[in-house]
This record gives sequence, C-alpha cells and structure tokens, in this order.
Amino acid sequence: MTDADNSFASIPVNQFFKFSLGPYDEKTAQVAFRPERAHTQEYGVVHGGILSALADTAAVYTVYPSLSKEQRMTSIEFKINFLSGATPDRGDVVADARVVRRGKTIAVVHVDLHQQDVHVATGLFTYLLRS
Repeated sequence: MTDADNSFASIPVNQFFKFSLGPYDEKTAQVAFRPERAHTQEYGVVHGGILSALADTAAVYTVYPSLSKEQRMTSIEFKINFLSGATPDRGDVVADARVVRRGKTIAVVHVDLHQQDVHVATGLFTYLLRS
C-alpha cells in the first residue's frame, strides 16, 4: 500500500461512503462505491450529491498523490451532468477520472461514472494548486 492508498482509506468521507480506490497515476484514477438503499432519494435512485462526491474523489486522486508535502489543493468549480439513475440493484458505481490539463496552479479533470454498462454521469472538475 502506498501513502496515497493509506491516506485514502483514512479519510472519513471515504470510510462513510465505503469508497474504494482503484488504479491511479498522475493522469488517471478510479474510485468505486456500492450503493445501498440508504443512498437513494425519493425515486429510488442514488442521490446526486453522493454521485458528485464520488466523481470529485476520483478527480482529486489524479492530482493529490503527486503533490509535494508543501502543496495543497482545493476545489474551485465543478459541473456534473446526470445522464441516468444509479440504483442499488445494479452493483458498483465506478468513477473514471482523467486529467485534462494540469498547470502550476490549476488542474482540470474529466470524470465519467458508470454502473455496469450504464453511463450515469459525466463531470468536469477544477482545482487550485498552491504551496
């Protein structure tokens, strides 16, 4: 396990939602989560806020593991489009993130969420990188 893997597992929100970190590097990251009935809203689909958190977490792990000890990052903007409902009976929702561009102070990351063969959402996330 790397420091990023240990860090990921120790983050309270990751523990709360039971997010699991898959493969990642400086350009891509994958995070998955198994929805339960408790994650659904009035129509029986997973709440969009939880899917947004999953997408944001995947996007963060394309950038965070390569930051120096002096650097920090913070979200400054994101947009997500929900394309289809995610449901507890279809298994894991998987977020695949890839860096669109990373500069000295700004990183932009694209994320797609899938559940089996269903494209659930797509989003664009922007982060401020600072020392």
